[in-house]
Amino acid sequence: MHRPPAPLLRYVDQVAGDGPTEVEFRFSRSVLTDFDIDVVHVLEPHLETLLGTGHGGPLQRLFAVRALTSNLRKHRIALVRTLPGVGASIGHDRSLAQRMLDEATTAFVVFHESTLTPDASRTTVIPHAHFGERFRGYPRAHSVEGRVLCVARGKLPKAAGALVGTPRVSGIQGVALRFAGEADESLERVIRSAVAQHPRTVSMRLERLSDGARVQEIGAAELVAVPEVESMGDLQTVFLALTLDRPVITPRSPQMAALAEEVGPGWVHLTEGSITASALDEAFTAIRSTSRSRSPRFTQRDLRAVISRYSTVFRLSAQSVQKP
Repeated sequence: MHRPPAPLLRYVDQVAGDGPTEVEFRFSRSVLTDFDIDVVHVLEPHLETLLGTGHGGPLQRLFAVRALTSNLRKHRIALVRTLPGVGASIGHDRSLAQRMLDEATTAFVVFHESTLTPDASRTTVIPHAHFGERFRGYPRAHSVEGRVLCVARGKLPKAAGALVGTPRVSGIQGVALRFAGEADESLERVIRSAVAQHPRTVSMRLERLSDGARVQEIGAAELVAVPEVESMGDLQTVFLALTLDRPVITPRSPQMAALAEEVGPGWVHLTEGSITASALDEAFTAIRSTSRSRSPRFTQRDLRAVISRYSTVFRLSAQSVQKP
């Protein structure tokens, strides 16, 4: 596996956890060099790290895939890949390297059944875990009426720039937009300009945030805006906000629509396309007029249950490649 557990939210935490487990884990940020293992598990965005290709071209990637698949066969090691269902999708015109990699994959893991994989028969759905008691004891802020928060642990998505003008044309009194997280140069210019011109309705905290800082920022919001769900970080923000009992507004996708139905009315507000001022107005109207449960209702997302399901996938995958 790549990325060992750390005091920051990461996908690996819902695979390995921090308690005793029937699986012995090792962690690596490089190509496969240790062969006394049963399973290699990789999150798809980290696949190039496992291959060691970085920014290499197609030929380098083909050689890397051949080396990896050869070692997997030789040492009877299972390959498990998690396809989170955000970002790039499975294309029809796959390269030779990609086809080889797909054929060598023992099992695919997805968060939702709508995510396409190269082979449904080798695919297991394991829902993304909620964060449960992870933040018990963390200092939390009280919700500020009308505050819309766009937050990220790393860089804010480029789509966040489209939100800048929404408070000025909103029909809801007191709507204010806050950006928290890092921003690339162009987005930072847009945000700083908006703050300078409209300090009452736009504020910012442009820095890399700890988990504690994100908890405080989310706690102070009435609504958390996730302008795109294109990365694991975006998906993590959705679940972090919901775990902290703050409603979310985000563009519609099959995964987000299913989540909205699961957690109950009033928690996930879906837009058709970008988040606009009118979409924010509709979300605020619904939040303030519709009765919703005290906390979102999560189904089959308990961390211990999720970790157990990954253990089952690893065990079965290891068994399948050990057969003579």
